[in-house]
Amino acid sequence: MEENRKGYASQWEWLEELSAWLDLLLYLYYRDHQWLGPSSELKNMLGLVVTQEEFEHNLAKAAQRGLWTRLTPEDSAQVQALRTAMAQRLAATDPGSLPLLQLFARCGLDGFQQDCVAFTYVAALDRKYEKLLAYLQDDITRKTPDTSLAVELFLPAGGDMEEYLARFSRRDGFTQLFQPEPLAEGRLKLQDVVLEFLSTGSVADKPGLTLFDGAQRRPQGPLTVQGEVARQLDQVFLDRQTQCAVCLSGPPGSGKRFQVEHLMARQKAKCLFADLEGEDWEAKGRQAALAARLCGAYLCLCHLDRQQEGEAVPPPQQMVETIAGWQTGQNKVLLLSQLPLGGRLRRLAVELELPPLEEQERLALFRAELRGMALENVTCEELAAKFRFSPRQIHLACNLARGLAQLEGTPVVDGPLMHQCCYRQAVHKLGDLASRVPAAYCWDDVVLPAPQKRLMQQACGHIQYQHQVYYGWGFDKKISYGRGLSILFAGAPGTGKTMCAQVIARQLNMEMYKINISQIVSKYIGETEKNLQAVFTEARRANSILFFDECDALFGKRSEVKDSHDRNANVEVAYLLQQIEEYDGVCILATNLIGNIDAAFMRRITYVVHFPFPDAAMRRQIYRQTIPAGAPLDEDIDWDFLAEKFQLSGGHIKNIVLAAAFMAAGEGSPIAMRHLLHAAVNELKKNEIVVVREELREYQDLLDEPEEVKP
Repeated sequence: MEENRKGYASQWEWLEELSAWLDLLLYLYYRDHQWLGPSSELKNMLGLVVTQEEFEHNLAKAAQRGLWTRLTPEDSAQVQALRTAMAQRLAATDPGSLPLLQLFARCGLDGFQQDCVAFTYVAALDRKYEKLLAYLQDDITRKTPDTSLAVELFLPAGGDMEEYLARFSRRDGFTQLFQPEPLAEGRLKLQDVVLEFLSTGSVADKPGLTLFDGAQRRPQGPLTVQGEVARQLDQVFLDRQTQCAVCLSGPPGSGKRFQVEHLMARQKAKCLFADLEGEDWEAKGRQAALAARLCGAYLCLCHLDRQQEGEAVPPPQQMVETIAGWQTGQNKVLLLSQLPLGGRLRRLAVELELPPLEEQERLALFRAELRGMALENVTCEELAAKFRFSPRQIHLACNLARGLAQLEGTPVVDGPLMHQCCYRQAVHKLGDLASRVPAAYCWDDVVLPAPQKRLMQQACGHIQYQHQVYYGWGFDKKISYGRGLSILFAGAPGTGKTMCAQVIARQLNMEMYKINISQIVSKYIGETEKNLQAVFTEARRANSILFFDECDALFGKRSEVKDSHDRNANVEVAYLLQQIEEYDGVCILATNLIGNIDAAFMRRITYVVHFPFPDAAMRRQIYRQTIPAGAPLDEDIDWDFLAEKFQLSGGHIKNIVLAAAFMAAGEGSPIAMRHLLHAAVNELKKNEIVVVREELREYQDLLDEPEEVKP
């Protein structure tokens, strides 16, 4: 008696007594059920051979009525005594310590259903039942309990066989515990997730399925931003009674799952995250709903959006309604998607949206993620202004920078490294619409008058000090849009416009993409605007500089409308005006014909830099700076003569120096005056300019020397 008042120390201790009780039932069922006539000698062939005696016996056998109707009073008392003893010990046991008891409570099973589940579980644990069940069910292939056998064993007194057999045809919390296909054939086989839960008391993480226990685990990092969304979630979960679906939408990496993890931590609750991406979403979702119910967890379904032509679209109505009908054991279900569901649920739904982060929020995240790390040549304010990242992108970029700095054994993260880590997180398709231009030059390579150089440095400060001006000094309240930086480079070909664009990209540690005008402009109505929209959309994702070379082809003046062509051209220009004004990144435009630029663009341009044609002093400097320090030079080079005699732009001078270097390399000699003269004359010939020998003065004889090229 003392033992009966003591609770079970473990589920396995209970299963031993449960197995003994089931063994007694199976024995009584076997003893009172005559399978064959007494004279049969084919008992070892049961299920494989049907004899005449067996046929006649089954024909005369009474209908199934349940085991309890055939037991003697002594047998009934013995069975009931075992059952009562287990019940007394279960009453003294903590229900939370036995997964089988948790399953009974969370799935709302009655006594008959509990017996069926326990029987099936015990039979799955001990292989001895395979032969016993095959014998009792008269079929060597049926090694798991049949529904008919379960009903005969556990049919309550006064119960109806047909009614209880029909229970296995329903679709409810009881039948979902069994595998559907065997159940349709009348066989009881528990779902794999049910067996896992009964054996371990939980569900292990696997691809597409993760259990988060808010009472045991903490989210990765504090909830630095989006506090209003967290407050709204708390308000929804304060109401424990009302059933509703909480739909949380936002771009990838915007922190939807992070918000749910923090919610579970505040609620000290569990949440099962299930990924419904793919065509088999329903099977995965039903398994997840069952696992959530077993674990007593909220169900959070992720990636509800479908893909159509590479773009995310909301889930179809049928999918949403199917999900809403799943039973999870909780009165709240969480749905995560990129796009809002639009209130298309029949049940009560709460729609919450996580918009892209504002600059102040990005700054708070960068500061939190980089806490304890020293930054060099970069600030959190600059990073927040440049990179319109989601919380996850910021977290990954900062973690990567921290890890690389630790590998180098330094607590300092410099600007180039931080920007490199940030650009690794940028996901975009800008490379399909433009070509990336490497930032190969620095300020020392630029040969320009001081005012132009100073103006470009001021333009870089527009990005570096953007946060201070807008948020530190309050200009964000005065200027709500048009905060981007646009620079127009105007000058003759070869004056250094593309080079200076690369210098700015290097100064800002930003990637730069050159827009291919031929891929943007289309003869079809509306296609140009569509291409432009794609460019600016991807540029925002890339957080890169847009470089429009020969921009007058796109930014040309609007004309008087005389036909449909003029109207469409004007629409394109007007649309581009709108995109430039709304774009909050960096945009550099270069043109040889500034007079052809529409006047409306000039108002929207932040800085205009005029590139003058280089004078003799600038040309001399360009010659010297174009030649690397390691290149061999002859002492006979007259830089002043070259600069004064050949009035060429920097682009032409670069061609001259490079051609002279190849001539000298071919001769195996240093770069000499004659190489530069030959290259300069050839460059002028390309532009149909004739050089008179007498104009070369004392150097005219250098043109007569034969050029020897090594094979």
